[in-house]
Amino acid sequence: MKKSVSLILALVMLLGLVACGTAPSTSQAPSSTPADTSTSAPADSISEPLPPKNGEKYVIGISQPFMGHPVRQAGQVLIDAWAAEHPDCEIIVTDGQLNAQKQIADLEDLMARDVDIILVAAHQSPTLVPVLSTAKEAGFPIIAFDRVLTDESVQIGRVINDEVAGGKVCAELMKEALGEEGGDIIVLMGPAGNTGAEYRQQGFEEGIEGSNINIIDMQVADFQRVKAVEIFENLLQANPDLDGVFCHNDEMALGVCQVLEAAGRDDIKVVGYDGQKDALESVIAGNLYGTARKVVEFPYSLDMAYEYLTTGKIEEPDVNLPPIKIDASTVNDYYDPEAVF
Repeated sequence: MKKSVSLILALVMLLGLVACGTAPSTSQAPSSTPADTSTSAPADSISEPLPPKNGEKYVIGISQPFMGHPVRQAGQVLIDAWAAEHPDCEIIVTDGQLNAQKQIADLEDLMARDVDIILVAAHQSPTLVPVLSTAKEAGFPIIAFDRVLTDESVQIGRVINDEVAGGKVCAELMKEALGEEGGDIIVLMGPAGNTGAEYRQQGFEEGIEGSNINIIDMQVADFQRVKAVEIFENLLQANPDLDGVFCHNDEMALGVCQVLEAAGRDDIKVVGYDGQKDALESVIAGNLYGTARKVVEFPYSLDMAYEYLTTGKIEEPDVNLPPIKIDASTVNDYYDPEAVF
């Protein structure tokens, strides 16, 4: 996917706001993220530009699962930067508020507004597939980002983080934290039906296979810090000899660290996922052992959408972004006190 020189320069300046360190490659890489039995649909190639429906600007609809998360806020910075470089495009962003029914309504609204293309990060993929199928049948091109869709036949392309590989990074961190003797750990999970959470767990379990790490309990905390605090307070009481906790995102991991600090426990190792700013600060402080840092999927998904709208095809419809291992030895390479994420 081709980017203008000015966009590249803008992104270089934004790296301090979003993700210190080396920018990810947008080249297609083999993914260890499992896919549905169907394959990514070819871009219904028309091989010619699609004129804007309103005759003036392309309208790109972006369905986000929750705009309150630092990852989404960092993404918005990059969306705004991309939009400034593409005056022929208008972008509409919706917030699903961690509610599948709200996200369905958001997608229906984008269809009612007759956008030219839809980008979607599914909160609960199985719940969204019917409305996405309706959108496809109505002629709306769909690009998945961040979360794998359980029915990939509805999409023309996807830009995702390799969540299975990220889970394996977290397993590596946990094995390093606990040493060869291993120990008993608890897993705090994301929402049921969330493919990101499922693939992170799959990678983690594959990564600890053959080690002495035992998962003794798994609880759903819905990616929420407050919920993680409530759940883990009870889990810690019931499992005082616990050795470690793996959380499917940093928000839950930071909630666990909060409980451990209040209990005066510094012997339990905590590993998170996302690599958000306050998680990096927790690694620096010695509370969070480590995290797998994800790469924000913008501008790559917007580039893919623009490529399709302006050429009628997508050269690389399956883009997978690799995770970054963050621990005490690497955190300063990525931490920026001025960053959004």
